[in-house]
Amino acid sequence: MRQLVPMILVVLFLSPLPARGATLEELEQKVKDLTQEIEQMKAEKEEPEAKEEEPLYREILDRVRVGGYGSVRFEANDLENEENTFTFRRFVLTTDASVTDRLKVYLELELERFSELELEKELEATAGGLRVVQAVEGTSGSEIAIEQAWLRYGIAPWLNFEMGGVLVPIGRFNLRHDDNLWNLPRRTLVDRGVPVIPVKAAWPELGTGFTGKFPVGAEGAIDYRLYVLNGAQFDFELEEIAQTRDPRRDKLELEAEFRPAKGTFSKDLKGAKAFGGRLNWSPLLGHEVAASGYVGRYTPEIFASESIWSIGFDGFSTLGPVELEYEYVYTNFGDIRKVVGSFARVVGDKSSAVPSSASPDFEAEIEFEPVSLADVKHGYWVELRYPFWPEALNRAFLGKGFENPKLIPTLRWEQVFFDDLLTEVEFSNGVLTDLETINRTLNRITAGIAYRPVPLWAFQFAVEYTWVNSEESLVGLTNFLKARADEDDALAFLFGVAFGF
Repeated sequence: MRQLVPMILVVLFLSPLPARGATLEELEQKVKDLTQEIEQMKAEKEEPEAKEEEPLYREILDRVRVGGYGSVRFEANDLENEENTFTFRRFVLTTDASVTDRLKVYLELELERFSELELEKELEATAGGLRVVQAVEGTSGSEIAIEQAWLRYGIAPWLNFEMGGVLVPIGRFNLRHDDNLWNLPRRTLVDRGVPVIPVKAAWPELGTGFTGKFPVGAEGAIDYRLYVLNGAQFDFELEEIAQTRDPRRDKLELEAEFRPAKGTFSKDLKGAKAFGGRLNWSPLLGHEVAASGYVGRYTPEIFASESIWSIGFDGFSTLGPVELEYEYVYTNFGDIRKVVGSFARVVGDKSSAVPSSASPDFEAEIEFEPVSLADVKHGYWVELRYPFWPEALNRAFLGKGFENPKLIPTLRWEQVFFDDLLTEVEFSNGVLTDLETINRTLNRITAGIAYRPVPLWAFQFAVEYTWVNSEESLVGLTNFLKARADEDDALAFLFGVAFGF
């Protein structure tokens, strides 16, 4: 009120004087009216201006980011059973939604070698019965998969709670598997082509755990991942084969191949959980070294109990203008003889067929076979890169319109070692009658160059040579080379484009 007195006096001084003979009551009313006007003016001055309400779509765009990556490749090699081909490797869509600064949801959906999927179902009444038809149409090697789908609650910078479909933190490639992050158009043997890790990259599992990062020293940092997971399991793949065989009986064959695979996002059939973790130390910018591990039962409860355990070491360093990146993984699949023995006891017979006496014109056969099993697989890859850009190319089409293009020559050396790799198994009446294994060393060297007009895009050229040490076949050593029994090496030319957005 003390602050209002001078203002009231000023207003009274400037206001028209009341007519002569004005009463005291009129003067008091005048002061009261002026006081109310000043209070109202003061309130209006202090009231903040109303902000214009943002449209709903802008609020959603601020909280949700949609992106992705993909790659296409052309390959030509000298194997007899391989054809020169274009391959749509994958197209991946990502969604990163921040509900608040501390609550986040992430999704990564992959379409691998995928062009179509069509399902037809018919149900109709016929004379004397019912007709049911179901047909599935698709393209060979196609896959639709969720690579990641998790939520995160940020408790502190060094402690985040995560739950959902997370990448298993074994090695560095499985965590950094996006095609456009790499300069060569094929993934590594350790992580994809053999693989040495229990399940090929990208390998997600359903589980929960904690992640975080905290500073160490003036420039260093340590980050970690630690999860409890459903884990890899001994799963099957069913293949149907129809054959006409003149003069022999026509044949319909069902082949069930059993191998380690990623666990389901539903019920865990093993009755046991797996554990995975990784600790990464960055002493200073441009340098990393990490250790990782995984352990968990992979056989179902109806088989003998056997576990997979893996350890990995990896890192990254910049040596002047040269970049060095590397990874080593060792995986033990337990006693495969014990696994195959229990498999035989449960299955009974490896194959069974309808005898010719029962069906002279048609044969049906069911076959069960465990594949991709070894007591131990271990291997490594080392990659050297030299990013540069000649100033002369700024005047050419390669440099025009781009702020910081790069040419990146890349050399990758890889080796994988197989100890007791299963090659042949026979069993009958639940008894294992024959089991054959081999030891092999698989080698590959790849030289290439990538042109990156922007960091998220790479035009990749590479020459790749793969071979075994002894004069043996490449058959059964990789999941991508269709070698014959007399082929022990393969030379390939690769051209690809990897992109991100």
